[in-house]
Amino acid sequence: MKKELLALLEYWERDRGIDKGFLLSSLERGLQSVYRKKALLDENVEVKIDPETGDIYFVDAQGKKVAPPEFPWERIAARTAKQILVQKIREAEKMAVFQEFKQMENEIVTGRVERFENGNIVVSLGKAEALLPQKHLLPHDHYQVGSLVKGLLLEVRKPNKGVYPLIMSRTASDFVKQLLFAEIPELRTGIVEIKSIARFPGDLTKIAVHSNDEKIDPVGTCIGDKANRIRNIIREIGGEKIEVVRWDADPEKFTANALAPAKCDKVSYNPEKNEAVVWVGKEQLFLAIGKKGQNVRLACKLTGWNIIVNRLEMAEEKSVISLLGIGDEVAEKLRNGGYETIKTLAGAGEEELMHLTGLSLEEVRGILEKARQHLQQTGRSDA
Repeated sequence: MKKELLALLEYWERDRGIDKGFLLSSLERGLQSVYRKKALLDENVEVKIDPETGDIYFVDAQGKKVAPPEFPWERIAARTAKQILVQKIREAEKMAVFQEFKQMENEIVTGRVERFENGNIVVSLGKAEALLPQKHLLPHDHYQVGSLVKGLLLEVRKPNKGVYPLIMSRTASDFVKQLLFAEIPELRTGIVEIKSIARFPGDLTKIAVHSNDEKIDPVGTCIGDKANRIRNIIREIGGEKIEVVRWDADPEKFTANALAPAKCDKVSYNPEKNEAVVWVGKEQLFLAIGKKGQNVRLACKLTGWNIIVNRLEMAEEKSVISLLGIGDEVAEKLRNGGYETIKTLAGAGEEELMHLTGLSLEEVRGILEKARQHLQQTGRSDA
């Protein structure tokens, strides 16, 4: 038993990379537990195994050898050792796989479809199986057993009975990011940086890029000559549209870029509210908002702040009242009360405006006088 044990331990260490000391320690604890149950081994006595000879002996709290229990402990040791070693070797193999794949977390892996389970795909990655959940599949993804599948190794969990430790994803934003890194050398060298990325899987991805070299256009670099670089990535993600925009340290410029392909006439950023208000022409409104609001929602994710899109004509109409020099708070109360233009304000009643704004009669009369004078001076009836 001693020779067989040592030969087995050396084999697992040499050929399978499982530390001999780890297995010996596990075996000592296992035998100790069995002897305490079956031989009523004293709590202060521990089981030790000589790593050179394989001899099993017992020591007290001071580390001195003591007589073994009056029990057929050698026969029990042989049977128990096999069970413990098989269990620990399996655990060690799983942990070795975990540590290997943990280093690959958030990287792209390619595997082969092994089988399907409740709409999820089990993918063979060689040493281990990964789960590609249905929710992490793109709308146009269709695979068969044996098909190659590429995805992001999203999460590597510690081995747990009945649970797949490796989780893959094709919908994560980092999947597109890693595809870009694989395709574009300038990203790998750091000449071009991806500052942020936002994605609606299967529909649209927006990427903000920046160049650390003024001579290199980051957007053109990522798209490639005749869009060949970005086309390869689009093909991998089933035709999902990718828009690459230029990142800018100026939040107003970055907001305008993030809303591409729409063209913004004016952008006002409020750092206190972490909010940007954008004005666009009527013909640009749909582009700015996008189908189902996707463009503006992705722009919000890309920039990290809320973006409010207004039609320019409406903005001009609502802002014309500010020509009278009325404070923002009062102007807001007037707009909420239905007085959005100077013309409507000029025809308002004094008492109603006092009630609406909380201003004194003298202040209200001053506002009305300004509104009427403005209409006379400009000759406009639509102001």
